[in-house]
Amino acid sequence: MDISNNFVHTTQETETEIALRQSQQRLQEAQRIAHIGNWEIDVATQITIWSEEVFRIFGLEPRPEAPPPHEHKQQIHPDDLLVWQKKLEQAIAQPTTFNFDLRIYRPDGSLRYLNIIGESQADESGQVIKLVGTVMDISERKQAEIALQQVLQQTDYQSCLLQAVLNSTPDWIFAKDTNFRYILASRSYAAAIGKTVEEILGKDDLELGFSEELVFGNSAKGIRGFRADDRTALAGKPVCNSFDPATIADGSLRIFDIRKNPLYDLDGKVFGVLGLSRDLTERYHAEEAMRRSEAQLKEKAEELTRTLQELQQTQMQMIHSEKMSSLGQLVAGVAHEINNPVNFIHGNLSHANQYSHEILELLALYQKHYPIPHLEIQKQAEAIDLEFIQQDLLKLLSSMRVGTERIQSIVASLRTFSRMDESEMKKVNIHDGIDSTLMILQHKLKGKSSYPQIQVIKEYGDLPLVECYPGQLNQVFMNILSNAIDALEEAFSIGFWSFEGDEKQNNSPQIYIRTEVIHNQVFIHIADNGLGMTENIRQRIFDPFFTTKPVGKGTGMGLSISYQIVTEKHDGSLYCVSKPDLGTEFILQIPLKQK
Repeated sequence: MDISNNFVHTTQETETEIALRQSQQRLQEAQRIAHIGNWEIDVATQITIWSEEVFRIFGLEPRPEAPPPHEHKQQIHPDDLLVWQKKLEQAIAQPTTFNFDLRIYRPDGSLRYLNIIGESQADESGQVIKLVGTVMDISERKQAEIALQQVLQQTDYQSCLLQAVLNSTPDWIFAKDTNFRYILASRSYAAAIGKTVEEILGKDDLELGFSEELVFGNSAKGIRGFRADDRTALAGKPVCNSFDPATIADGSLRIFDIRKNPLYDLDGKVFGVLGLSRDLTERYHAEEAMRRSEAQLKEKAEELTRTLQELQQTQMQMIHSEKMSSLGQLVAGVAHEINNPVNFIHGNLSHANQYSHEILELLALYQKHYPIPHLEIQKQAEAIDLEFIQQDLLKLLSSMRVGTERIQSIVASLRTFSRMDESEMKKVNIHDGIDSTLMILQHKLKGKSSYPQIQVIKEYGDLPLVECYPGQLNQVFMNILSNAIDALEEAFSIGFWSFEGDEKQNNSPQIYIRTEVIHNQVFIHIADNGLGMTENIRQRIFDPFFTTKPVGKGTGMGLSISYQIVTEKHDGSLYCVSKPDLGTEFILQIPLKQK
């Protein structure tokens, strides 16, 4: 009977020990996950006990005994050592609780931020006999706080910089809200209308003394009025009125370049209009004088211009050939440098995804078996929004994978497009060149807040490999497609769409690409449903330096060089079919094999 009782008692003790070990293991695991360790100090013996997580937080290997005080002190940041010592002395002097932050250096030299929480434990006489507490690694939170502080400092700096610009610029700068009341004004603008900045803010033009005629306009006198331009800008359309006359406070008539643009909030909604007026009076008079001088020298200038154009054409063609070779090498090099780290990131995302699954599964098991954790763990879970992290982590990794796949696709397109430096003909897939060009132009094809997405319709024929200079043909595709995009943007600005050969009106901008082979000749059709062009412009479209674009937006050499590449380098033909309101189509024809 005694043997049986001893056996039962021993079994019960063994089960208790197992349960205790399991509980300790779970506690250690929870501390590891939460980066929280516990410690205690015997005041009389100065014996210190650390949990395993405390060792890890300090960058040390766990061992039975905590490091001696002198070794422990060496890890504490010199500026925090006095605070640490003072807190411990106060806790030993009388029972109390304490909570403070501390910086330490790990053995590897890394700086970590810790939060120390503890309390004194006293005997029946009130004498402190032990200090107990926890230590948490809060480095990530501290780094986020530091980063936020830097952002706030930068914001303050930018605000001061903006105010300095407003106070120092001679240009008139102002802003109005949707009720046409001023919310911003530069000193120069205030002085020009005989007011102070404070007198302007919160008022509209009528309250500032402007006449109704100036504010609302007078069509009979040809006065447009401030309010019309303000309404246009508030509708999301920029306004530009160059050489606009205005009378300022001193009564003098000045000439201004007046621009008004919509102001958007973070949600993309217009909340006001920003105005900029620049005094162009001296420039206007100087340009008038220049125009009079140009009229006197017109005949000689035209002759000089013709000579210069011939020289520029020759020079531009030489520069273009060299530039395309250098650009091809540069693009290929950049694509290679991007591809290696992207592949490394993309490959490791699979492991990161697997690790995240395992961690989340472990956390789910812990929550299942211990649904009511320690209060401190509950508080920390709420502080970091643990439920949201569990739901969002895998989505985050998935979106990162989509992003790396997108980068890999772009790099592949750059490699295809970067064949510009190849000096020998080779057989290539023409469709690869077109697709790589479209990929590079993708940012211009995408829709914007004030402009719809351009739809690209491809009807590729069954083409064999074509013998050509691939880099040069890619440049031809780039020039034609870029012009098509510009034409569609212009067409959208007046709200009209049409497509050549189709009687019905289309409701969105489109680019149509079709390829085919006829009698050993490759035909590539690139068409848009833009505004088209007149016959006079169509006949000059391949002339060097001829362009219909605004000054600074085009050189007039793109289609000229494209024509030369197709006709002279590939023994082919390039022609344009276009009529007003019926879009434009470029047809490129080259032989499958070169002679």
